[in-house]
Amino acid sequence: MGTVAPNQQDGHRGGRPLQASERARDTLRSLRGYMSDQRLNARLRRIVTKLITPVVLLAGLLLLAVVHFHGVLAITTAQTDLYHGVTAYSNGPLQLSFQHNAGTQRPDLIFDNIEVLNYAEWSSTISVDGHVSNLWDNMHGYSQDDAHHQVYSTISGAGWQVIQIATLVDAHTMTVQYDFVARNQGLAAPRDITLSILHTHKSLYQPTLHGATLTAGVLPMAVSSLDGGAAPAPMGALTVAVSGPSAGANPITVNNVTSAVGPNGAARSVADSFTTTYALSNPIVDKVTTLATETITFTSLAAPGAPSGASVATPGS
Repeated sequence: MGTVAPNQQDGHRGGRPLQASERARDTLRSLRGYMSDQRLNARLRRIVTKLITPVVLLAGLLLLAVVHFHGVLAITTAQTDLYHGVTAYSNGPLQLSFQHNAGTQRPDLIFDNIEVLNYAEWSSTISVDGHVSNLWDNMHGYSQDDAHHQVYSTISGAGWQVIQIATLVDAHTMTVQYDFVARNQGLAAPRDITLSILHTHKSLYQPTLHGATLTAGVLPMAVSSLDGGAAPAPMGALTVAVSGPSAGANPITVNNVTSAVGPNGAARSVADSFTTTYALSNPIVDKVTTLATETITFTSLAAPGAPSGASVATPGS
């Protein structure tokens, strides 16, 4: 048991006994300190209740309103797209749109509400052992992956199926992959397949082929004349790169090219479409075989802050 120092026993101060009045004053001072702390705590609680709590509640309500607005907007957009038979995904100003009920815009690449590239299925064909049919005239099925911005489309005929997977990759890129599945038709199965896909745009300026890659300027409207005045001003640059086992060395053909010489002697040309062609022989029955993947990249050339139609001039042509 510890030893109490001299003159510090309970009830003593400075070697003399504490009087009752002194003990009472000490107790009163302790009570006053305690009450002061209690009043400070009460004021803090009032500040928290009156200021901080309403701010937190308001912030929560604002966050809830924003989330709810975006949710309602997404649902409304999806319902509108469903009503029009369209599946669409956006990343910034770039949009992938897929039309379910028509043979065109399957898919459609759009930038800032201006069409960049249209996949025209009703002008695309498949040849199976020499029998050619329009893709749009066959059976179709659809599904989608909202998390990955993908649209799956199946096109099925007698003894075959083409699978198309369109993906919006980012704010500049879309990919379209083509797969093929052979089916037994009686005792036979498809042996030689050629798939031709038509892509259209009003005016592709200065289209240039480099093996399996096409580059061109995208004009916002159709060009009526090339031989006079200033050179057309593209709204953006388009690159289409094809890869895959069925693509071959030169899978792209540019269609309907119009050429002229400008006032300064530079050559100008525009086209309104191009075709990609894929060939496959002796596919394995009931096995998904990848034909090719098209990677479409669009880069805007519009001046910062200007609408897409207001493009920079094309120098020297």
